[in-house]
Amino acid sequence: MALTRVKKRDGREVPFDAEKIRAAIQKAMAAVGDEDPHFAGEVAGVVSLTLEARYDAGAASAAGAAIGGSPAPGQSGAHLPSIEEIQDLVEQALIELGRASVAKAYILYRDRRAKVRDALAVHRSTSRPFMRTPLVHEAEAASTWSKGRIVAALMNEAELARDVAEEVASRVEARVFDAGFKRISTGLVRELVDNELVELGLAGALKRQITYGVPAHDLRGILAGGDGALDPTRAASGENFSERTTEARLAAEVLKRFAIDEVLDERGVERHLAGDFHWIDLARPHQPLSLAVPAELVSAAAPSPRAAFEALDELARLAKLATFGVVVENPAVLLAPFVRERRSTSAGLAAWLVALAAAARGAERRIDLGSSGLRGVAVTSELVRELAGLASTPFVPRLFLDELELEALLESFPEREADLERLFATGRVVPTWSSERESFAAPGCVRLERERGALACVGAVALNLPRLAWRAGPWREDRFLELAAELVGDALASLARGVGFQHQVRGDRVGDLRARGSVALVPVGLREALQLLGDGEVRPDQGARLVGFFSDAAARLAAPERLVATVTPFFGERAAARFAELDQRLPQKSQALLFELGAAEVRRSNEPYSLGFRLSPAPGRGPWTAEAELLASLAVGALHPLPEDRSRGEHLGLVPSWRRFAGLRRDPVSRELQPARPAAAFARELFDRDASRSTPSVENF
Repeated sequence: MALTRVKKRDGREVPFDAEKIRAAIQKAMAAVGDEDPHFAGEVAGVVSLTLEARYDAGAASAAGAAIGGSPAPGQSGAHLPSIEEIQDLVEQALIELGRASVAKAYILYRDRRAKVRDALAVHRSTSRPFMRTPLVHEAEAASTWSKGRIVAALMNEAELARDVAEEVASRVEARVFDAGFKRISTGLVRELVDNELVELGLAGALKRQITYGVPAHDLRGILAGGDGALDPTRAASGENFSERTTEARLAAEVLKRFAIDEVLDERGVERHLAGDFHWIDLARPHQPLSLAVPAELVSAAAPSPRAAFEALDELARLAKLATFGVVVENPAVLLAPFVRERRSTSAGLAAWLVALAAAARGAERRIDLGSSGLRGVAVTSELVRELAGLASTPFVPRLFLDELELEALLESFPEREADLERLFATGRVVPTWSSERESFAAPGCVRLERERGALACVGAVALNLPRLAWRAGPWREDRFLELAAELVGDALASLARGVGFQHQVRGDRVGDLRARGSVALVPVGLREALQLLGDGEVRPDQGARLVGFFSDAAARLAAPERLVATVTPFFGERAAARFAELDQRLPQKSQALLFELGAAEVRRSNEPYSLGFRLSPAPGRGPWTAEAELLASLAVGALHPLPEDRSRGEHLGLVPSWRRFAGLRRDPVSRELQPARPAAAFARELFDRDASRSTPSVENF
């Protein structure tokens, strides 16, 4: 019976190959100058016949043992020869056939290989601290060389057939042994494996085997950077928090490389790297950007000061579930007991806010408070008073206040105007507005009427509007909208891939929450784009058409992707700086010289683009009036960041400026100045696409 399989040193069974015996004998003959071309094949044949005879008899003996006998001495229960046994037979055959010198060379070669295997220490690479190293599984230890681990890794990870994996592993082993290494890292082993995969043309396996790490030079730079500084006088954004520490930046570098290859689609990668759009926070592709959680879901205990303090631990946990943090909606549910217990109001509520800021610092995320509605105005009044009295730090919570609640607050508690003025100035109060059917819940999250569950903004893409305007040219609004439609379509297709990835890695829940998900588009550089389109003039009516277009485009193009999309002014800080830097290298940048802008209007090359819906200062207009006209048709939104106040030389307080903005935005006369949402008709004409494309839905994410 022909022998078909043998047992390796690590216990694996592999096909028997007499050619390997012949090749080993030929190497030993070459070492002593023996030129007989047929002898190696004859010895291999003798060894093969001996093995077949021995293990055919062993199989018969095992059959007898099954009836009542016992296996022959020295035979294994599996009846497969080992590599060591085969090598012993080769040595015996060489000596008996009178080739003692060849036998000696073979013995020395065999002994040298054994010593190399025993002495070669394989250790986890120190140059790639986050590298996956399946070739060696010890976490903090060294192990002796084993080709079998390479074979197993190639079969499990690269999905190679055993014979191909054996060939790759043998080639790697030959290179390692020939180099005479005493110690080798798993990183170098993996590089050698990758090299063999390339030489063999196994591109698919190479992609599945790819590793993500940080080069030593970049790692030294990250370690030397220290923790990022924050402005102590203002509430920091979530983007400032997310990569502040050395550990977070190091992890971010690895995850960004992974996300570029594994999460984004090919068109999305091209757009992102070119700077046409910016995928928000590729460093955490597995997490939503923000969460909106009603206060009723935070604590199950009866409302009391103690329950409010006990809820802080849960808030810190929820904040870590998102990249930038969480907004607690209707906080009056938690905080009303502080207001009712008048004697402890000042100390209790202030202490709770300090503790909340400490929880945010510990979580390295934002923990903010949402609107409590008209019924919670008394609690909101106390919140505003205590927030204004706290020392300003980056981690103090922001308060998102709906315009109706703000108006009721100023009407019922006029003494709070000075406190609001201070909070507006430090970014700790963000004014929002809502419609009858939808309300602002958190950055990137819009709550539907009578909806009570948690919400998640699972992804966002920032759009480079100045670049679109450069490509379109002055007075070419129609061309701008055509380019914008294409960009929005690519952005939403890329976001759909991101949603699918999140669904794959963590299912339809965020932690233990079932949250309805949405995605967001972030316009960046709106003011600069309007300058380019208007040949130097910023026209709010044109801006209103563009904002309306993006809102309609988000809704219409998201439907075929089975997404819910909104337009948000948040998440754009890094994108604004990156877009400005990239656009400085474009030849179109010289067009700014053609616009004959005044010195005050020319943006310095090192300045980021404008964020959100900020148009001020707008020549000839009062503070915040340009933004009011711009946002008159946006049903739900937030004024973030607040407009600059440098128009016409006049100065109003921030609260009066907000009152002017809110009144003009809702003024029917102001709305009549806008065209009847021409962007909707334009969007319908541009965006009729096949709705049969299937992507994981975020409706119940």
